[in-house]
Amino acid sequence: MSTAELFIEVRSEELPPGWGQTACAALAKGVTGLLAAIPHGAVRTWSSPRRIAIAIADVAAERPRVEKLVTGPPVQAAFRDGAPTRAAEGFARGKGVSVDALEIVDGPKGQVVAARLQEGGETTQELIASGLSEVVLGIPFKKSMRWGANSVRWGRPIHGVCAVYAGTSIALTIGDLSSAAESTGHRRYAAPFAVSNADAWLATLREHRVIADASTRREQILEGLQAAAAREGVDVRPDPELLDEVVDLVEWPVVVVCRLDPDFLDLPPKLLVESMRVHQRVFPTWETGTESLSPVFLTVSNNPDGDDATIAIGNARVLSARFSDARFFFAEDQKKRLETLGEKLERMQWIRGLGTMADRQQRLRAVAGRLTASVYFDGDHDAAQRAAELCKCDLTSLMVGEFPKLQGHMGRHYALRQGEDSKVAEAIEAHYLPRFSGDAVPQTPEGRALAVADRLDVLSGCFSVGIIPKGGADPQGLRRAAGGLCAILRDAGVSMSLEELFAPALTTHADNAKRDLNEVQAELVEFTLARLKAQLQGDGLSAGCVDAAFGAVVGSSLETDVVDIAARSHALGRLAALPEFADLRVAFKRVMGLTKDHFEESCGSELFESPTEHALHAALEGVRSEAMAAAESQDYDRALALMSQLKLPVDAFFEAVLVMCEDEAVRLNRLGLLRSVANLFRKVADFTRFTGEGDRR
Repeated sequence: MSTAELFIEVRSEELPPGWGQTACAALAKGVTGLLAAIPHGAVRTWSSPRRIAIAIADVAAERPRVEKLVTGPPVQAAFRDGAPTRAAEGFARGKGVSVDALEIVDGPKGQVVAARLQEGGETTQELIASGLSEVVLGIPFKKSMRWGANSVRWGRPIHGVCAVYAGTSIALTIGDLSSAAESTGHRRYAAPFAVSNADAWLATLREHRVIADASTRREQILEGLQAAAAREGVDVRPDPELLDEVVDLVEWPVVVVCRLDPDFLDLPPKLLVESMRVHQRVFPTWETGTESLSPVFLTVSNNPDGDDATIAIGNARVLSARFSDARFFFAEDQKKRLETLGEKLERMQWIRGLGTMADRQQRLRAVAGRLTASVYFDGDHDAAQRAAELCKCDLTSLMVGEFPKLQGHMGRHYALRQGEDSKVAEAIEAHYLPRFSGDAVPQTPEGRALAVADRLDVLSGCFSVGIIPKGGADPQGLRRAAGGLCAILRDAGVSMSLEELFAPALTTHADNAKRDLNEVQAELVEFTLARLKAQLQGDGLSAGCVDAAFGAVVGSSLETDVVDIAARSHALGRLAALPEFADLRVAFKRVMGLTKDHFEESCGSELFESPTEHALHAALEGVRSEAMAAAESQDYDRALALMSQLKLPVDAFFEAVLVMCEDEAVRLNRLGLLRSVANLFRKVADFTRFTGEGDRR
């Protein structure tokens, strides 16, 4: 069967950053769906601001023809006195054949009527022509629009469609547009050109100043940024999020060096960087080897023939206007103390049913105070409470209103400028950390306590009024809050039960709660542990290691101790990486499995009948106290190493004796001995939860 390349391109107005690659993936999925049962090769995709395209190699010319025999009702029901019944007529009609074409064949329970159907044979051109419009118009966008007199909707107005198979155009329409075997390049090189295949399209696009491949544009931008920074003697640190955005804004990237007025460098650096990112999407630079911003910034132009000097002047002029606004906001905010700014929090509703931001701030003060007063959190109690009193005040500032991502950061600056202790200022900014998975966590005791209080408050408050994430919906970011809570506890080594941790926050929500707080607490613990489990598996630990750690120490405070669970999980992960782990797992799992319904540890040497029983008992006594001490100090690597010494005595025991023997006294004695071994294992893990090869990574 002959094969050829299928190429499809959809051209439009500029799609917002991020939309093109998502749309391209949807186009590829839809087109390969149209080609179901048609053999084809590799799929390539491209996206730029004004086009999405796919090429599928080695697509067969048509769907293979197959003959299918479809059985129907029994012969007795299909024919009566030789004449077809309504059952036969309905079956034939449903299969698109005449009654005369029906056959009689043997079925599992006797003879039945059947229809012989021919399927396949549709050509690739026919399938694309009939189905591409639905695929393209069905691409999901965050927002869609109509244009002109069109009744169709898409992310942006569609300008053209190219569909080519084997070098020949496929005639079709999308909305009021007819396809053509042609494309256009950059807006400044917009003359149409013929398209016969993907490689020719790519080459001609380059001549027309378009780089269709997003990864190639990314590499070119990065190389341009680094080269420009090197020429200027500065450092550039491309923000991945901004880089992604810029890649989707240009079709022919040209890096241009710009300069701003050095007088603006007296503003907070993070403010300047945020303004550059949000308003102009330009890349700041730093003085070489320092954290000091330089007056040089780099922009990525989409103009292949532009005058660099003119572009630089225009960008500097716009950015200077933005920085002038920022300087005004910064000066105006400092005319008021944070407490005065915070008065507006009384009118700022937080979450329905949970009061205002002022109420939230007061709860944070109470919880942060309780935490710093406990044995688990050190730090300055008064500083933590003062930071809690001020931590949300900058939300009403002009600067945060303009740049929401600067919340906390501006609060720190304003706190320092009004004479607050540096511990207070640092905690105000740090309490927002971590903002996402893998982000930095607070490093001061006061910031840590306030960050924990913040997450405890949002989790306890939302759960207490019935706002609980379901499916993929999590508008309040509660999964992120629980993950952040686990990250802070783990980094700081705060070893305490989650029940004890949530208790003070739940108390502050007693008046607002619409549910039983004991029930809420249990749900919060389960919810947080689920995030911890995901976090540990994200660390590279197998599900078996994590499940085994979660199954240990049931009934004790360590059962919900984030730090302890993480320590045990990682120790198990290191043990599981050893070659001898498979045999260890089998032996330990057998011990714990046999004793799952036997809870007594009592055993007497007078009932031992085999030397292996004495040997196992002696080995257990030889390591028990040291292993338990190691486990209590969370030195789980040492505890597991000591427990591993029981592997050979356990194997010898099982080889020599029958545990479930007829003599009840001997049987219970052996189970008691094994239960003692199993309980020692449970200080670290429940080995019955290990499932197999997947436990090793």
